[in-house]
Amino acid sequence: MSDEDLEIDDVLVLEEVNTELALAVWEPTGDIGIDAALDELTQLEDLPPGERIAVYEGVHRQLHQRLADLSTGP
Repeated sequence: MSDEDLEIDDVLVLEEVNTELALAVWEPTGDIGIDAALDELTQLEDLPPGERIAVYEGVHRQLHQRLADLSTGP
């Protein structure tokens, strides 16, 4: 199904989210670089939405770099 095929009745919108039921986003992987990048996501809760983009971009950059490091070997 493409985005064009979606109708408003096909979309579920949550008006209220109970954050007490939210689970941790990740568990430690054992890779220091990946764990450090993912740990930065814990900052999001305290930031206004407009400032969250920089955190996401930073985490993406770190994870991308770690993948590049792994693909080139030791």
